[in-house]
Amino acid sequence: STSGSSASARLLASEASGSASDAGVQSSDLPLEIRVAIFICRCFVYVCSMGQWMFYHVKYSLKDFRSNSVIRYGRCKIPEYLCQWQGMSSLLLTFFLLSMFCMEPIVHCLANDGG
Repeated sequence: STSGSSASARLLASEASGSASDAGVQSSDLPLEIRVAIFICRCFVYVCSMGQWMFYHVKYSLKDFRSNSVIRYGRCKIPEYLCQWQGMSSLLLTFFLLSMFCMEPIVHCLANDGG
């Protein structure tokens, strides 16, 4: 579907702009305005992009499991929507976003009171 491919293109564009913002520059060397802008862009990427994709995959996984639209792969049941390349590639992008979020320095700094 074209909406799935355009959503994937938007996700790739947002990821490219986010990763280009901090390429090789120490954040402590940047002015406060730039650091705030980077923080806002990262929040947008994680909340809007990752949140949208996680909601999408939970919704369609539950829909397929409830209607028993699953494919058996050995002993595992896989939702049928993941058998199309768009579903599988968007799930892969969601996993990459989730792993990026887990390694995000801002998240690790939140645990430190001195921040």
